[in-house]
Amino acid sequence: MHLDWSHVQTQLKDLGCYSDTVDGIPGPNTKNAIVIFQERMQLEADGIVGRKTRAALNAQCSILDCSISTAAELVKIAYTVKKRGLKAVNETLRDQHGLWIESQCPKKGVEAYMLNNKCLLVPGSNSFWDYARFNLRLLNVGMPRLSLRLRKRDRKADKNTVTAGTGIVWHQGFFTHANHINKWIGSNPDNWPKLIVGHSLGAASAQILSTIWSKPSIGFAAPRIRKSGSSTQFENLSLSICRNDDIVCRFPRGFERMGQSRILIHQSPARGLNHKMAAYIDALQNRVSGLGIPKLWNP
Repeated sequence: MHLDWSHVQTQLKDLGCYSDTVDGIPGPNTKNAIVIFQERMQLEADGIVGRKTRAALNAQCSILDCSISTAAELVKIAYTVKKRGLKAVNETLRDQHGLWIESQCPKKGVEAYMLNNKCLLVPGSNSFWDYARFNLRLLNVGMPRLSLRLRKRDRKADKNTVTAGTGIVWHQGFFTHANHINKWIGSNPDNWPKLIVGHSLGAASAQILSTIWSKPSIGFAAPRIRKSGSSTQFENLSLSICRNDDIVCRFPRGFERMGQSRILIHQSPARGLNHKMAAYIDALQNRVSGLGIPKLWNP
């Protein structure tokens, strides 16, 4: 069995068993951390990540607990579905996280994957066509403007009702992308995800879908999705994490993100755009202290 030791170290670190650098090298400190975890879980404390220990780690770091680091790793894996195929990706998900993809959005050019634990993964653009179709479609000039109808709790009837549109000016490409996913999932609350995780274009959709379904979302490299100065219901359920050296997150001008935003700063950043998920995972593992980025997101 091949183990991703960076992933194991990150899990142990999230659980408070490992305090050293996440370097992917299974040295003595990593083995000591495994022993600490095994003793905590009343497993055989042999320092070996066998099937029982791996299952216990995955259970303790389940995405249902909204772990930021696990969410980042899952959406990175989702990017590989088109290249590797669903079967190969599900083998990776099962091996590393005890999870698998149950369904995927059928709309061409829109990648979204529902896991068996009701986590929705939305990677970003995987082609120039995706980017041109959604990211560059700012205001729908010459076409009807798409708007959002929000759900709220009717306390008297104790059921979900639908309110009128808010008049917010949304980035029309991002809204269109989110709307395709919304139509795929449908209006039955039983089918809605428990958590939405996205990157780049997917992080834009995650912010919008979080509002539609009133579910928590985590967005990495999140772009700005609405005209400044407006607000919506449930937006504090959305968390956006953006690297300070990722210029993509600064656009489009005159727009803003929803919900809560955190700036991610790498201790020793590499040169370049630093927009890909690998750069975000690296920064999460080697970030400066005091940034206010939570380990878990469960608002």
